[in-house]
Amino acid sequence: MTETISLSQWMPSKWATVETAGDNVKKRVSTWPQKVSDVAKGEFNVNGDNNTIQETTSTADDKAYHQNAVVVAYLLVQHIMGAAQSTGYGNGSTKINVDPNSIKVILRVEEEGASQSCSVDSVSVVLESSTGTQRSIFYSLGEVLLILFSRHETITPQCRTTLLSRQESLNERHEGANCAADTFDSFQDTMQRALLFLDLEEGGGDTMMDDLYNLPEKRERTMTPSTFSTICANYPTLPMSVCRLIADVMEGTNGGVALTKTSFTSLEEVLEDLKRMMFEPNVFLHNPSDPKIDFGSRLYGREEEISTILSVVDGISSGQGSGALEIISVHGYSGSGKSFLVNQIGRYISTKGWIFLEGKFDRMKQSNAPISVMMSAFENYFVTLESIKCWGGSDDLSYCYKVATKITEALGPDGIDSLSRFIPSLNRLVGIEVTDNDRDGNHQSNIVRTGEESTMYEQRIEYLLCALVDAILSVGRPILLLYDANTKCEGLVESEFLQKLLKHIADRASSREHLLFIECCGKKESEGLDTSTIASHDSVNVSRIDIGEFSKPALNDAISYALRLPPRVTAPLSEIIHIKTMGNILFVIQFMKSLEKSKMLTYNLSERQWVWDTDIVPLQRISDSVAGLLMSKLLNLNKSVLDCLIMASCFGSQINMPIMELLDGLRGVTNIGKNLVIGVEEGILEKAGPLYMFSHNSLQRTVYEITPQNIRNQLHLDIGSTLISKSASAPQEVIEELFSVALSHINKSLPNGENGQSNEINLSPSQRGVFAKLNLKAGQKAISNSADFALAKFHLNAGMAFLPEQCWHDQYDLAFNLHIEYANVLLVQREYEELDTHCKVLLLKARCVEDQIKIHELLIAYLFRSGKFPEALEHVRSVLDTLGFPLPTTVDKDTVRAVLEALRNAASGFTPEQMRTFPLMTEEVPKQAMKIMGSVPILLTFSSPTFAAMIACQMTQLSIQHGLCAESAVAFGNLGFAINSVLQDFNCGYAMGNLGLAIFQRFKSNTLILKTYVPIFGFLKSWKEPLQSCSEGLCYAVHEGSLAGDRGSVFLAKAVLNRHLLVNGCKLSELRMKQESLCREMMYNKREKKFGAFFYQSLGDLYTILSLIGEPDDRVASIFISREECEKALLEIYSSTKNTSVLQLFYYHRFIQSFAVRDFETALNYCEEYDKLGSGIISRITDVATVFFSGVIGFVLARKTKQDGMLDIGEHRRMQLQMW
Repeated sequence: MTETISLSQWMPSKWATVETAGDNVKKRVSTWPQKVSDVAKGEFNVNGDNNTIQETTSTADDKAYHQNAVVVAYLLVQHIMGAAQSTGYGNGSTKINVDPNSIKVILRVEEEGASQSCSVDSVSVVLESSTGTQRSIFYSLGEVLLILFSRHETITPQCRTTLLSRQESLNERHEGANCAADTFDSFQDTMQRALLFLDLEEGGGDTMMDDLYNLPEKRERTMTPSTFSTICANYPTLPMSVCRLIADVMEGTNGGVALTKTSFTSLEEVLEDLKRMMFEPNVFLHNPSDPKIDFGSRLYGREEEISTILSVVDGISSGQGSGALEIISVHGYSGSGKSFLVNQIGRYISTKGWIFLEGKFDRMKQSNAPISVMMSAFENYFVTLESIKCWGGSDDLSYCYKVATKITEALGPDGIDSLSRFIPSLNRLVGIEVTDNDRDGNHQSNIVRTGEESTMYEQRIEYLLCALVDAILSVGRPILLLYDANTKCEGLVESEFLQKLLKHIADRASSREHLLFIECCGKKESEGLDTSTIASHDSVNVSRIDIGEFSKPALNDAISYALRLPPRVTAPLSEIIHIKTMGNILFVIQFMKSLEKSKMLTYNLSERQWVWDTDIVPLQRISDSVAGLLMSKLLNLNKSVLDCLIMASCFGSQINMPIMELLDGLRGVTNIGKNLVIGVEEGILEKAGPLYMFSHNSLQRTVYEITPQNIRNQLHLDIGSTLISKSASAPQEVIEELFSVALSHINKSLPNGENGQSNEINLSPSQRGVFAKLNLKAGQKAISNSADFALAKFHLNAGMAFLPEQCWHDQYDLAFNLHIEYANVLLVQREYEELDTHCKVLLLKARCVEDQIKIHELLIAYLFRSGKFPEALEHVRSVLDTLGFPLPTTVDKDTVRAVLEALRNAASGFTPEQMRTFPLMTEEVPKQAMKIMGSVPILLTFSSPTFAAMIACQMTQLSIQHGLCAESAVAFGNLGFAINSVLQDFNCGYAMGNLGLAIFQRFKSNTLILKTYVPIFGFLKSWKEPLQSCSEGLCYAVHEGSLAGDRGSVFLAKAVLNRHLLVNGCKLSELRMKQESLCREMMYNKREKKFGAFFYQSLGDLYTILSLIGEPDDRVASIFISREECEKALLEIYSSTKNTSVLQLFYYHRFIQSFAVRDFETALNYCEEYDKLGSGIISRITDVATVFFSGVIGFVLARKTKQDGMLDIGEHRRMQLQMW
């Protein structure tokens, strides 16, 4: 219900001091939704953050009243504007009277039980022509506002007389023919600014205004007080902003020409000022206690970008979005506020139940591989959960428990143990503590030795992190993950991990629906993540936001806020600054600080506001770039401070004080702590605990580049050497970081050949050897501790550069280890061209066969991984020839059969018990041969069965003659598969599989689990044991193989497992989802037709499942390729390889499809073609499915069509199944 009262009744009422009285009006007139405004203004509280400007002491009632008075004033002006337009009072020359007694305040009163609330709804007023003393609508309004804000029913006669006198004086001057554009106020203000500017060094600031008032031609005019000073003198409790507003209203005119510098020229301007006061009272209404220039925790002119991102946030929060993975790419130049924009939104939504994580590069650090950046982000996630557990409510505690449970289920103890080395806080959440001894032991066991192990190790960490993300997202609490690549150093090797992670998330509905991924990057199209691999994904939405320079209105908004003055007052200054800075906010801030320092922008204590002269400000010299402005600022610093900042800039954007203090005295730099504090006071640095950070990357870069390159190199070397020499006096908690930082500085001293100069640093051979060895250890540690192969590459590259000239003669082991580790990293990062060149050169340096074999292992792995199977197999053959274990030059079916029969006879007498005590292989050459043959991928077993069979025979022969090793398990497993498919001896194949399992249990090498388990549980045991138990073995192998990082074998294992599940009673709907997920994992880039090995076979299996369900192909075809394209690809593979298993799989798919559509005759034809190729070639599972469905067809056709022989087919198949 509404209630109408007069203004005089409202002012003393209790409703005038209710804080929420104006909320309804604010909602009506707000341009943007409240949440957008909250983000833009930073008005939300996170962990006690306070983003509001401090104010002078004032009673709560006074503050609340003034805020409500602003709302009433806004409604009053709004009503007057409407009335003036309809009655013809809009002309500024019309003299009218606004009677305070005619003003009515309409309140909205709501009752809830015994309580009652009241808010302002609207204001009405009656406008009348003045019958007495004529006054303009502005002056009349000003008097009403003075009554309203002062809470006095009338204005004192003395005050009114003075105000009217001032009004008449202004009107006379305005109407006079020789009216000057500047009033005495502007003259006085201009002269004060000019004197300050011209007399900065004389120290006469205190007497300047006295001298100015003594000018004879101005003495008489000073006797008339200004409107502003009159109001301030008579109403000292009013905020200065209100006094200024009322004075400007009283002196206003609708003629378009201001009577004074700040007087209003329209009622619209009055309305805009009141709106600012209403929405941001702490800035534009109340008196601030600190007059410093402060841009605050705000976003200026970014409401549209905020609204865009928040709309995506709302879709995810409500579950009403597209259900796709949302990726937003924010582009903009350095200093445009990209990171601040996303951080502000992240902080805001963290108060709404979201979790905000950030992964950020540091341009001066080498540990910037995306996987390391993400590890850091999730370390912060678990630290956040610790805080939630301590301070959160019951829902928060439940969330933490669910996350811990999901992670434990997904990773298991071993996975958690592995990830906890990179994410230490993970252990504390799940409640598993790892002792230092365990951690040291794991560290030693994870030092990588071969290229294949390196690749598997990286894939293992990637798998664990993907599984961790899945577990976290599956709980349902939304996460905003910011990947801030702003400061990414050019030339850094970009990992594919982030693309893999995002694609992995997109493939899973339970994960993608709860993540918003935002990246911040440079302006260029080429900068940022390459999302082309996932942009075509059917469950990914990729959008781009460009952050440009500030527009003039946005810049004026920012300056208005910083100076706490209305935008109409700051507009002339903003215009000049925009021309000078082109709207670059970093430049704007620095330029305004330079204006303040040169006294062109000063704070007037009597008026409590910032003042300037728009004629003098343009005289301020300015550089052509932000760097130039920053440089001029830096060069004005004391030399000791600048030298300290230069040294700090060598550390990157962040400096750890306990480490920096160790450099005190180096190169004459002393009082480091004191000088860093001065850097903070100058706005160059920021401080958080013991950490100092440059306030922006541009500042750090500018300071760093003050020193010439060659001198910087020597400075880095001195810093690194000094830190190592003083490490004994460093605090224990920074020792590890200290050595890492020291080595980083030493490496930066290496010459980079810029501008054709070598910038060589003179080092002794012993120094070079020490630095090379340190880098070798750091590279190995980067791989073992964090799977950071980019960092490892940097250290290994540096180590090789430090090697002395005679290193291959004097320090062979160090030189070889550096080069072989570097080759391992090249293999992991798929830099195959450089790897090929590097290995060929390294082969010429290798002294012994053992070292040569290590190089050959890398070359073979690279050839297999790059799809060069013929070259890889030829290389395997060549190496085995060198080792003295040659393979036959030609391998045909008859040769394979003869060799298999011989080995079957030789191995058939062994038992699993004998394998557990069989002698071990001790000779080095057979071990090397087994490693080479063991590196052959499992896929070769199916793509080139004859060659794979010969490899299995050779490995088995070596195991029998020279003893067992870990690869012997793979040998017997593959031998059993070959005996099954070639000799059709399923009993012997089964026995060989059991021997392989016994050997595997003896060595327990999880890197070989898939190569061992897939042939045994997928193809051998299924002939003798229940299929369900075989599926369990495959499930275990898939999990352990994924943890081991054998990604190449995991896909094949999952494909075999899913075929098992088809006949094991798995629901077809569940199986369909599993198979689609597998195909998604195998699809790297649909647009470029990049698919993983065994993709077409797996996609064919998916289409087979669709046929059995009765689901159309359309959706799957839109995600991958059509059924017809898939079949064509399979036939092309068969045509090029002559691998009968591929052709048999083609017939199997066609058979199931025909059966599903009840085309039984065609199905039997495909079944006949399938049988012609033999049993056990693909797997027992397809044989079982083919026999079962063809038997069903036989019985159905025998009953329906009475065809001859159909009943015999059904009976034969039934007896076959019964026998199996």
